[in-house]
Amino acid sequence: MIHFDEDFFLAEEREEFTISSMMKRAWAAQLEVLEEIRSACNLLNLHFYADFGTLLGAVRHKGFIPWDDDLDICMLRRDYLEFLEKAPKVLGKWFEIKSVYSDPTDDVVKARVINGRHMCFDEVFLKKFHRCPYVVGIDIFPIDNVPDDERQFDNLVDSLDFLLRVEASIPEKEPYDRDVISLMREIERTYGISIDYNNRLQHEVKKIFDLLSAKYVNDSTTQIGCMMGFCIDRKKFRYPRECYENYMEMPFENTVIPVPSGYDRILKNYYGADYMTPKNVGSSHDYPFYNEQMKSLKEVMEQEFQTKLSDEMMEQLIEMKILENIK
Repeated sequence: MIHFDEDFFLAEEREEFTISSMMKRAWAAQLEVLEEIRSACNLLNLHFYADFGTLLGAVRHKGFIPWDDDLDICMLRRDYLEFLEKAPKVLGKWFEIKSVYSDPTDDVVKARVINGRHMCFDEVFLKKFHRCPYVVGIDIFPIDNVPDDERQFDNLVDSLDFLLRVEASIPEKEPYDRDVISLMREIERTYGISIDYNNRLQHEVKKIFDLLSAKYVNDSTTQIGCMMGFCIDRKKFRYPRECYENYMEMPFENTVIPVPSGYDRILKNYYGADYMTPKNVGSSHDYPFYNEQMKSLKEVMEQEFQTKLSDEMMEQLIEMKILENIK
């Protein structure tokens, strides 16, 4: 368990942005998840690296970007697949892995290590995760081999784009009409990947997306990249393999995090040549991430007590519950 001085959990202003006490606790809880991933990877001889905003935060802030509320890492595809297969057996009691292969409700083509499925006020949980009762997790993005032949690369990304369009066009759940089933049969024949018709077909399409992304896993390519990113920009998320040949540990809040040796090239691709200049462009999702969990609890409590509760009242009630359970 990582040690934090009590001062760490005080509200603080960084880069003219106020970080609340609860966000500090959520940061600390995520760092506990990171330590669990690190422990599992050490046991399995696997490697991970800071990615996206976490990589930028490590290089520029030696920790979280002040207005960021999550933690992202990546793994090369071989390590990623081995982690999905073996890590569940070595992760601690609070932790589980969500992915398109382990969770039929998860349609995101990345893995996520989480510390539960619901808010938890258990005393042991609250002490383990620094008085943060919310579900926290870390996204793990697979980094894939990219074919050196540009025509092969374009064909692959065209196929991934097609699968995303298919997923967006079919119903979220049954019943499926004849045209949808016919389309899925054609996808099976085209890519040689079996479909489970007892599952939601949107989910099956996302599995095919991930399996197709790993098509060149056994090839010795000179380039690697994030296949999800290529559907947005075919250059921005591609970089030479040597960017990940070595790594260094960089300070990150109260711990360290592995950073790929080619971080400068990667960050310039992601954020531009001036990436060291802070720019508050906000988060890619609603900030803070735990608001949705708090609102779900608020709905339950409002129904139970037949009264309206403000967000401020909910925050106070949550704090009271935490204090009651921490002895």
